[in-house]
Amino acid sequence: MKKMIAYIIIGLVIVVGGLSLTSFEINEKVEVKAPIDRVWATIIDFDSYSDWNTQLEYLGGEVKPNGKLHLKLSAEGADPYEFKPTVSHWEEHEKFAWLAITGFPRVFDGEHFFELERIDENTTLVTNREEYRGVMSLIMKNLPMMKTAPEGFKKMNSELKEYIESRN
Repeated sequence: MKKMIAYIIIGLVIVVGGLSLTSFEINEKVEVKAPIDRVWATIIDFDSYSDWNTQLEYLGGEVKPNGKLHLKLSAEGADPYEFKPTVSHWEEHEKFAWLAITGFPRVFDGEHFFELERIDENTTLVTNREEYRGVMSLIMKNLPMMKTAPEGFKKMNSELKEYIESRN
């Protein structure tokens, strides 16, 4: 009986440990010639996303800490996809993120981050990244839509930069 319990515990440790290895990330950066407060205001102003973001549509929700968003992603290589993530990070002028869970937690979760770094008074470094986690992430990583995702992140960064800088 003790051996069986030991095997179960070892099995659980392997499974839980394996879950932490099943992740990947897309990470793109862009320098925006604007003060950090203006970049922050644009990122959290979901009502204006349609003015600059051709891939992500705001369908509603609460843009606040722990708020629930309703978004629609229309990315190259994939059918449009509606999802309802929860705002997971809100560190004013530093980090904004949402967490989308597909089905059950840790099956395939995506956490999208906008991280801001002040370079100088009028320049902000924006890191636009997504962490994908869960037991299905290594399978999902090889889907065609994930192969084109880095280009989508670059496009979003370019659109954000152009929109903010054109308003200087």
